[in-house]
Amino acid sequence: MKAITELKALITRICEEKMNIEVKPDVNPNEPIAQEFNLDSISLFELIVNLEEEFQFKVADDDIDKVGKMNLEELHEFIQRMQLIHG
Repeated sequence: MKAITELKALITRICEEKMNIEVKPDVNPNEPIAQEFNLDSISLFELIVNLEEEFQFKVADDDIDKVGKMNLEELHEFIQRMQLIHG
């Protein structure tokens, strides 16, 4: 669960510091990230670019919408899979 907490903190930091999006303090880790971090399609794309840089992987264009529908645990697993593929 520590990894999920760290991922939530990272996304919060990216949203607030790089994207000027205020993140609510009570983000539900079981809800889709686009909903919980208040991301529209452009903001979601910007978050993905930042995650790609942070974790050294690429998200296929077809997967961008899928990422927004993932909760934090699903996103964590997705990032791990992508790192294995691209690592």
